[in-house]
Amino acid sequence: MKKLLIFFMLLGFQIAVKAESGAAEQIKEARFQIVKATIEFLASDKETFKEANEKQCVSCKTYDDLLKFVERNKIKKADALIGDWKKISVDTSFAGWEQSIEKFKAIVVSDITSGAKSRRMKLAGYTVYESRLRTVIENISIAEPIEDVPDIQKIEEIPEPVVVSKVTEPAKIMSEKSTESASFFAFLPDISKDTSYIIILLLLLGILFLLWILQNRGREMERKSRTLNDQLHKSGSSEWQSKNMSNELKAVKQKLKEAEAEIAVLQEDVRVERERNERLSVVPEIEKPAPPVAVSTAESSVKYARYADQGDGFSVQELLDEADSETIFEINQTGQGTATFKISGNQNAQRYALSNSPYFLGKTSQYDTFPSGNSLINTDVPGELKLQGNKWLIVKPVQISFS
Repeated sequence: MKKLLIFFMLLGFQIAVKAESGAAEQIKEARFQIVKATIEFLASDKETFKEANEKQCVSCKTYDDLLKFVERNKIKKADALIGDWKKISVDTSFAGWEQSIEKFKAIVVSDITSGAKSRRMKLAGYTVYESRLRTVIENISIAEPIEDVPDIQKIEEIPEPVVVSKVTEPAKIMSEKSTESASFFAFLPDISKDTSYIIILLLLLGILFLLWILQNRGREMERKSRTLNDQLHKSGSSEWQSKNMSNELKAVKQKLKEAEAEIAVLQEDVRVERERNERLSVVPEIEKPAPPVAVSTAESSVKYARYADQGDGFSVQELLDEADSETIFEINQTGQGTATFKISGNQNAQRYALSNSPYFLGKTSQYDTFPSGNSLINTDVPGELKLQGNKWLIVKPVQISFS
C-alpha cells in the first residue's frame, strides 16, 4: 500500500512539472513568433530598408536563423533589437502569463513604431502584422492548474478492527463507523480504497489526455494561422495583378475605340468615292477624244475644285467658276493646256480640307509635318497641271506647310 501511495505522489508531481513545462514552452514559442513577425514586417518597409529582398523567413526556427535573415537583407539595427527583446522576461504562471505576454508585445511594437517611426503604422502590411500578433497570443493554451490534493502521507492509517466472535455492542459499532467516516475516502462508502485509487489514476490520465488534445489543437491552430497569412499574402499579389490587367484592358479598349473611329472615317471616304464613281459612270462615253477645250480670253482663267475627283487630276466638268466653303483648290490656267493650282485661302475651305487631310491632300500635296485641326495651310510652291482630254492631270503636286 505504501508503494502505491508513493507511486501516485510521483505521478502527480510529474504531471505538475509537465504542465508547467508545457506552459513555458508555449510562452517561449509565442515570444519567438512575435519577434519573427516583427522582423518580417520591418523587411516590408522598403523606404527604410531598400535592400531587403525577402518578405518572409519561412525557414527561421531559431533566433540564429532570424539574425542570418537580418544580415542577408541588411535590416540595420534589427540584430540589436532582437538581443534586447530576448532579455525581457515573461511570466509563465497561469495567473500572470496573459498580461505579461501582452506587455512584451506592446514593448516590441513600440520599439519599431514610436516617434519618427510611427509612419510604419500607415504601411499596407501593418494591419496584417497586428493580426499575426493577436493570433500568436490567442493560440496560447495554458490549462488551469489542478488544486493541491491533501498529502496522503499525513492520513493516519486506521488499524483493521479485530474480529470478535461475540456480538458487538451497538455503541462500539457506532464508534467504529464514526472513526471510519473521518477517513479521506469517506465520500466513497460503497467501494474499497484500492478502487478509489484506480479512479483517481483514471482521472489523472484523463487530465493528461485533455492536455494532449489541447496542445495538438494549439499546434493545428498555429498551422492554420500560418496558412491564412500565406493566403493573405498571395491574395494581395493576385489583387495587384488583377488591377494591372484591368488597366491594360482599359487601354486596349481605348485603342479599339480609336481604331473603330478611324475605320468609320475610312468607310465614309470609300462611300463618297463610290458615289463619285457611280456619278461619273453615268456620263456617256465619248467615242473620240474631245479636242482640248480652248479657254476664251473673255472667260475667267481661274477655276475651283472641291477635291481631285480623278485621283491624279481634276475633271473639267467638275470645275466651278465660283468659290465656296468647300472649294479647296484654286486652279489658274497659264497657257494652252497648262495650269497651276494651289490651296484656297478661304479658312472654311481649309478647315474642310483638314477634316480629312489624307483624303483631300494626300495625292495633291506634299508636306513635311502633320497638321492639326486648327492649322492654317500655306502654299509654298504651286502645283502644275497638264490638260489631257477632259482631265487636268497633276504633273507636280503643290508644296504646302502648316502654321
